[in-house]
Amino acid sequence: MNNNETNDSSQADESANPENIGSERPAQSLPSTTAADSSTVGYQSAGQPQFKDRKTGLIVYGILQIIMGFFCAILIPLMLLPRFVGPAAGPPMNVQTLIPTMGMYALLTVLLVCLGVGSIFARRWARALTLVLAWMWLAVGSTALLMLVLLRLIPFDFAAQGQQIPPQMVMIIQVVMLGTMGFIYFFLPGIFIVFYRSKHVKATCDFQDPHVRWTDQCPLPVLAMSLMLGFGAISMIFSMSYGFVFPFFGILLKGVPCGLLVLTMTLLLAYLAWATYRLKIAAWWTTLIFYITFGVSSIITFSRIGLMEYYRELNFPEEQLRVMKQTGIIDRMNMPLMFGVSFVVFVGYLLWVRRYFVAGSVPNVDS
Repeated sequence: MNNNETNDSSQADESANPENIGSERPAQSLPSTTAADSSTVGYQSAGQPQFKDRKTGLIVYGILQIIMGFFCAILIPLMLLPRFVGPAAGPPMNVQTLIPTMGMYALLTVLLVCLGVGSIFARRWARALTLVLAWMWLAVGSTALLMLVLLRLIPFDFAAQGQQIPPQMVMIIQVVMLGTMGFIYFFLPGIFIVFYRSKHVKATCDFQDPHVRWTDQCPLPVLAMSLMLGFGAISMIFSMSYGFVFPFFGILLKGVPCGLLVLTMTLLLAYLAWATYRLKIAAWWTTLIFYITFGVSSIITFSRIGLMEYYRELNFPEEQLRVMKQTGIIDRMNMPLMFGVSFVVFVGYLLWVRRYFVAGSVPNVDS
């Protein structure tokens, strides 16, 4: 062992954290500009298996996330294009109904660009958030795609729209749609999960970013739950653009009572997102009760009220509703079943993460 390795090894006992270092890294690729870096190198030299430097991969995946963010940004003006093109582009569109979707695309744009930049610089928080969001993306996408297939929502009723399309062409359309959705819902999140859950990627980020970040203070499965609750709060805010109409135990709540309910739910979800991140057991119980209540309420309401009636209360243009009716999608959408499946999946996840809500400190857990 040369003098540099001896000095590095002597510093390792004081400052190296074994949980933050997966294994040894090739000496020729290690920068040695700070004391933290020096201690990390020393610990790795003490008989630990070396990890493979994934900095290049982090840059590539970071650039991919930035490209995806720009794509989401482009979708925002494209959604408004039919309104400015004119009647030839289709039925008149109510921009008010597009605000939630446009808001989500804007949020995704900012999020993906930030995560992409963080990945390029090998930040711990970027890896953790990307991994969590990729799992959420895969879970939600898989559930949605399964429902589309089971409820036969993919093959549009072309005959009802007055379009005579050969069966072979219909088959091609269905295959292309399934392939596209499979690419979006399975392939893309899958490659992010495979890459970012690698121990070499984690070790690279831990070495390049030796500081403890806020994502290290919470197990990743719980962080996913916290993000879902935060997303729910944001969704409630965006839903106000539809007007104050909310399904509530068999009726559509409207006006001031609906506004008060939506405001209360928004504040509650925001608090639960924070309290879940802090691993408060009361937050877990409150979230469980909230989603059981919300799920039962939605199932009861859409068992009595049709989706078209709900859309009319949301002030969707009649021409747009007519086109939606002609596609045959509305008739196939079994809302009680869809809410029921989503309800079971989320409650099942809640029960699974219950083990992390215990007294005392909880170490960071990767998944």
